[in-house]
Amino acid sequence: MKDKKHNHEENCKCNENCNCEEQCKCDEENKCDENCTCGEEKCQKNCSCGEDKVNEYLDMAKRLQAEFENYRKRTFFELKKAKEDGEINVIEVFLPCLDTFKVAKKSITDPKVLEGVEMIENNISQALEKIGVQKIESIGQKYDPNLHNVIAIANVADKENDIILDEYQAGYKYNDRVIRYSKVIVNKKED
Repeated sequence: MKDKKHNHEENCKCNENCNCEEQCKCDEENKCDENCTCGEEKCQKNCSCGEDKVNEYLDMAKRLQAEFENYRKRTFFELKKAKEDGEINVIEVFLPCLDTFKVAKKSITDPKVLEGVEMIENNISQALEKIGVQKIESIGQKYDPNLHNVIAIANVADKENDIILDEYQAGYKYNDRVIRYSKVIVNKKED
């Protein structure tokens, strides 16, 4: 028996009381086609394709949400790293200036001039400390390959092995990241 409006087969799962003007698009298994647009609530309840579509869209929305969250986190860390790399580039420009103060202080004989140079050096060092730059402690410390580069070895009997005797060039860290290793002279006792 066929419905005038839907052109139903007798065993069609669509609601026979549906008031839509469209022809029913049931397949051989009597399930509504995805293209059914009648919009009737009773027909939609009997339609098995609607639930599958809802689950498909829900899964797609969850995947998109997860992808966006991953993108947001990745972008945040990339921006943070780019900012830190930019700050390190600027800091690296100032480090040779601090090295020249060390050399200049050795050649200055006038105490007033020496005092002025030390004041400028201290101001630059304090400014760098405020933004997170730390000088790596070297002289008298135990040699650490993660912080120091050995440029020479000395043999001093009254000092322990691997103790740093002198610093040729100061090293610096920025937020616990080494931006320049200390160049040092290390004590090695002969066996």
